Amino acid sequence: MSTATRSPVSREGKKILSSGHNSSLLRSRNALIQSAGYQVVTTRESALLLQLAQEQHFDAVVLCNSIPVHLRSASARDLKKLKPNLALIVICADGEESDFRDLADEIIRAESGISQPLLEAISKLAGET
Repeated sequence: MSTATRSPVSREGKKILSSGHNSSLLRSRNALIQSAGYQVVTTRESALLLQLAQEQHFDAVVLCNSIPVHLRSASARDLKKLKPNLALIVICADGEESDFRDLADEIIRAESGISQPLLEAISKLAGET
């Protein structure tokens, strides 16, 4: 097991908001994030995503490429308008990166395997050393 997937004490209390439309992708990605020691809150609904982001503190938000690009882009814009300092990680299909360059703090290409890049982005953006 790599050190990136262990649960160091410094990650306790770190909360990640994860959103996507594909239930199986959400389950597997959230299991990965939880195995690294983070608490994960999940939603499949854009309106609930914004409500949760407004009502609770999150250290980062992950938007899955299972959300159609126009909805992901709208959600990213709305999240950044609501909370400009909220760390935003967007998982993109090949060719979608340009849609999120000005919105996302980190863009992860789904085609290249997301496990390690996602954990590294969360660690970096959630304020880990």
